[in-house]
Amino acid sequence: MKDFFVDLHVHIGRNGQGRPVKITASERLTFAAVIRECLVRKGLDMVGIVDCACTGVLQDMRVLIDQGELMELPEGGLRHRDRVTVVAGAEVEAVEESGGVSHHLCFFPYLRNLAEFSKVMSRYITNMELSSQRCGLPARELQAVTLSTGGILLPAHAFTPHKSAYGNACQRLGDLFGPGLQELPALELGLSADTALADHLAELEGLTYLSNSDAHSPERIGREYNVIRMHAANFRELALALHRTAGRGVVANYGLDPRLGRYHRSYCLACQAPVQVPPPALACPACGATDKDFVRGVLDRVLSIADRDAPHSPPHRPPYHYQVPLAFVPGLTRAGLDRLLQRFGSEMAVLHQARSEEMQALVGRPVTRSIMLAREGRLPLQTGGGGHYGRVASRPPRGEQLPLFPAEPAQELS
Repeated sequence: MKDFFVDLHVHIGRNGQGRPVKITASERLTFAAVIRECLVRKGLDMVGIVDCACTGVLQDMRVLIDQGELMELPEGGLRHRDRVTVVAGAEVEAVEESGGVSHHLCFFPYLRNLAEFSKVMSRYITNMELSSQRCGLPARELQAVTLSTGGILLPAHAFTPHKSAYGNACQRLGDLFGPGLQELPALELGLSADTALADHLAELEGLTYLSNSDAHSPERIGREYNVIRMHAANFRELALALHRTAGRGVVANYGLDPRLGRYHRSYCLACQAPVQVPPPALACPACGATDKDFVRGVLDRVLSIADRDAPHSPPHRPPYHYQVPLAFVPGLTRAGLDRLLQRFGSEMAVLHQARSEEMQALVGRPVTRSIMLAREGRLPLQTGGGGHYGRVASRPPRGEQLPLFPAEPAQELS
């Protein structure tokens, strides 16, 4: 068995013809850019690309296979140069009779399964060129289509306020999926949640938790990731791991401290401020705003529907390690980041393995100290909400500070 670094939620901004795929994703985020970022900067062994059912991306993949850049594995998945395995997937928006909407990740072992899924979904999605489109099916029926075409489905960013299972569609997954709940192998936590928060809900005890980046730009790939123990990086092994079968499984989750997420605490759009009262806050304590003028935070939402007063993690639950991405580290410039990556090989190596004295010689003492404090979970943080990322609470540094992740519309998520 071996431990693999895995991020199963990465988007494509443009296909090989230059046409948009994920509207809110960077134009720089092409299929080739995803592979390059995983190889050169992030050190990922397996990446889930969740726009592969889009017709242009599906065609790109066929071209890469014909050119020998991708090889379809007998056990499922696509291998690039024997170093990175691509898991082909689709993110789809389901809609319930109640009007609730939720995003789900559907993954497939082979291109023939993906192509069949794409063909079926073209009956329900108006534009198959674009990603994350509403399909008009409820989650239970979307799951049935996914399973019937040989795939697996799991709820995406399950707690965020606008387009997620718990945030917008249900209080219990059992109400959303019915008997299909037993067919769910895993659930994606999302950037504003962690294991401790999710384990306030008893029905999630049997599910595997995934911490994925939901990357909308190359820099965000691997912002959150999983360490998965398998024999090899292929689809069959991944499916076994998600079901925690035959010794396979997720052995560690690495993710943002939830306070850095865009939706951790409730936020009043009328007051343009996060709430400052103890959770759960379901209305603005200052002006009383609710509904459209009030964005419920993940922390507040989960505690309002929790059936446990405190989190209870089952024995199979792996540790959740907080990490502060290098883009958040005060004082780290692009040139400094390039020096670190050239010396240590990947962002993961810098965040978790690089020695303090070696980093100090490359980027100086203050930046090195911030990286070490981030590694130890001791950087002071300002909580995010309402579509605004949290921040490291420190004085803005001089020089060419790396930008925080680009702003995205508060009402648009994945």
